[in-house]
Amino acid sequence: MTPSLPRGGAPDYRPLDLTGVADTAVDVFEDPDDVRLGTRVLHGLPFRFGDRERAVLLVPPAGSARVPVDGQPTWLVFAHALLEPELFEGGRVGQEVGAYRLEYADGTTVTRPLRQRFEIGPTPRRWDDRPLPLDWGQTPLLARNDAEHVLMNRSCGRYDEAGARLVGIDDPQSRVPYVLPYRFYLWAMENPRPDLELTGLVAEARGASLILGALTLSDLDEEPFTRTVAREVLVEVRDGGVTESLELRVDRGTASYVLRTVPDVEAAPELPGGWGRSRPEVWSTGYTKVSASPSATVTVRDGDTVLGTLRWGDLVERGVLTLDRCTVRLPGADQNWVRTTVRDETGEPVACRIRFQSTDGIPLAPYGHHAHINSDGGTWNLDIGGDVRLGSYTYAAIDGACEGWLPTGPVQVEVARGFEYEPIRETVTIAPDQTELDLVLTRRFSARDRGYLSGDTHVHFMSTQGAELEARAEDLQVANLLLAQWGEHFTNTEEFTGRPHVSHDRRTTVYAGQENRTNMLGHINLLGLRKPIMPWSTGGSEEDELGGGLATTLSHWADECHAQGGTVVLAHFPVPYGETAALLATGRLDAVETIAYDEYNITEYYRYLNAGFRVPLVGGTDKMTSEVPVGLVRTYAAAGGGDYESWCEGIRRGDTMVSSGPLLWLRVDGQPPGTLLTGRASVHVEVELETIFPVERIELVRNGEVIRTEPVGSGATGHRFGLTVETDGSEWFAARCFGAADAGPRHADTWSRPVFAHTSPVYVSSRPVYERHDAEVLTTMLAMIDGARRHVTEQARTRWAGTVRHRHGEGDHLAYLTRPFDEASAALRDRLDRHG
Repeated sequence: MTPSLPRGGAPDYRPLDLTGVADTAVDVFEDPDDVRLGTRVLHGLPFRFGDRERAVLLVPPAGSARVPVDGQPTWLVFAHALLEPELFEGGRVGQEVGAYRLEYADGTTVTRPLRQRFEIGPTPRRWDDRPLPLDWGQTPLLARNDAEHVLMNRSCGRYDEAGARLVGIDDPQSRVPYVLPYRFYLWAMENPRPDLELTGLVAEARGASLILGALTLSDLDEEPFTRTVAREVLVEVRDGGVTESLELRVDRGTASYVLRTVPDVEAAPELPGGWGRSRPEVWSTGYTKVSASPSATVTVRDGDTVLGTLRWGDLVERGVLTLDRCTVRLPGADQNWVRTTVRDETGEPVACRIRFQSTDGIPLAPYGHHAHINSDGGTWNLDIGGDVRLGSYTYAAIDGACEGWLPTGPVQVEVARGFEYEPIRETVTIAPDQTELDLVLTRRFSARDRGYLSGDTHVHFMSTQGAELEARAEDLQVANLLLAQWGEHFTNTEEFTGRPHVSHDRRTTVYAGQENRTNMLGHINLLGLRKPIMPWSTGGSEEDELGGGLATTLSHWADECHAQGGTVVLAHFPVPYGETAALLATGRLDAVETIAYDEYNITEYYRYLNAGFRVPLVGGTDKMTSEVPVGLVRTYAAAGGGDYESWCEGIRRGDTMVSSGPLLWLRVDGQPPGTLLTGRASVHVEVELETIFPVERIELVRNGEVIRTEPVGSGATGHRFGLTVETDGSEWFAARCFGAADAGPRHADTWSRPVFAHTSPVYVSSRPVYERHDAEVLTTMLAMIDGARRHVTEQARTRWAGTVRHRHGEGDHLAYLTRPFDEASAALRDRLDRHG
């Protein structure tokens, strides 16, 4: 049941009726039409302003006026201001500009001075002739203006208010031009003699005109404006879940958005520590932060439905209140500012991802990071850099150290650093006097010691510094930050330098390249560029601007990239499935990219391998949201030189392994992926697994067929096996593995990617040469090439108005566009002819 609100009888705040003393019309203000009058509630307190004809009491300089006041109030709250802007014309801060004299029934009086910018200040103006409003940032130091902080709609609003929405309140600083949000200042004066009956108040003006708009008396033993710092409040909804429509409304204070609490990290974990947890469909508990006066009324609402009402002082006193349809509880308030350091085995601080939460499920973000990224999900091109959301959990990328508030007592913590460190998931205890916390990450495996670097082929929207920090936090040595066009939106233009950005420890590289895109022909990653290759997108929406023409093809982009010594990767192979066959047929691809294991995509890859195309497999995230960590799908490439260029060389050689967690190493007769072995009647295959993730099985694939399935024991962090295989003609071998089980659990990123690893092939022939042929695949490729060419000639916008000279400089634009398709058709027909 709802607790009773002890406000019966005399009201707690009593607005006075100043009708008998108000003597000045609203025209005294600069913008009279914008002045709100009548009965108002400001900061939860009732005020009674006059009407337009008798809006305020105006006391001229050296004048005075008496206001009848009765009762024994504890506080008097004035809504007042100065009329003249002397403060902004050289007036002195702290100068006495007036006073209030209280008159008591016993004949005594008490006077309180009004000082410029202390208890009072000039009523605001527009300042149309100035770039900055002079009253902004110069409001009275001991008073509040009459504008309240209003929590903005959490999930919708005007486009031009997007920035203010992230602030949480309707922020006047975000408005252009500046709009006056207030007219009066609210000053609370404590009654020095509440034991005596008041009879009147005399307002005196000295150096400026005093305007009094309203006066409210308090009968409560509390400060009218709360000074308590906001604290967490837990709300448990019965017969329903926490959604974005759940809110707490506080009349005398503030409340933030209600966000879901998060599941206990140690209860039935789905993934290793630091790798998130799937978001429940329904979750009954949320939390918010409230700052309120003891007399404040707190209303819990879900849209238009009231779930219950309480008095804040009652909740503070009892700690928990059961309302009609929910329960509201205060967690413990004790907390310390704690500095946390994460070190490796050598004792040096190490970059990582970290998160804390209370045992009540309240996330505790290190200072400067988000507890909930973008409220509760949906983060395309938002909050990218420094924070990662994986299902229910939000992580902060830190450079080995962070600090912020942690509650005393048990605190749950998770720390992760890529695929080669043992993650931390534990409960630590913060002692009452503790201000330091040390955590240690332990390396389990080392791909670098094997000669491999890990890299993400496909990252968007981040800054170079942000990409570097997140890459180091994920133990990722390479991040390819790709410039792109999205209609009329161009991203990361300023990041392009034409050279690698190398971290201070020389172990991480961020290289700004490009993802050039067409809606129908496909997307292509151009890595290691020295100069931009334009246009970034072409052929109209969705990638290019609406109605845009087709200016070039993926093949021409690939040629320009290779001319610079760059590396060409077909993004998220094979889709968009347009120019893919032409690129493969002409040998323009250095690798094809997978962003997640999928039966369709991998089967297409196998089909091309079976048709004799030797093309490496690489992995990237296509990160466009903070709900994807950099390197969640990554490419391990042999990099003897230990730098970006040698990593790219490893890709071009095909010595790669793609992983979303497990490390899977393949050797055929001791040779790595990408190797061509000829004249071998048989080969010895060795496969080794290293993993912090649970893996169910390893599969050895020959020519697209699984020839060996190797179960992996529950809880195993490693597994290896070997076998000898007889060869017949030209064959390819690859290894792959899947998390336990391959249908789940999956990663908690925005696309719920599976846990897997897949190597590039080793190519083996029992003859002196390696040559495979599949007429059906080649015929299908010819059909794809013909369809893509016809799209160019019959569907694409290629007819510009007027005389046009294209970037490529050729006179016949259509011939330029179709040339790569004709080259590809000729190459495939030649292969078909050679095989009869």
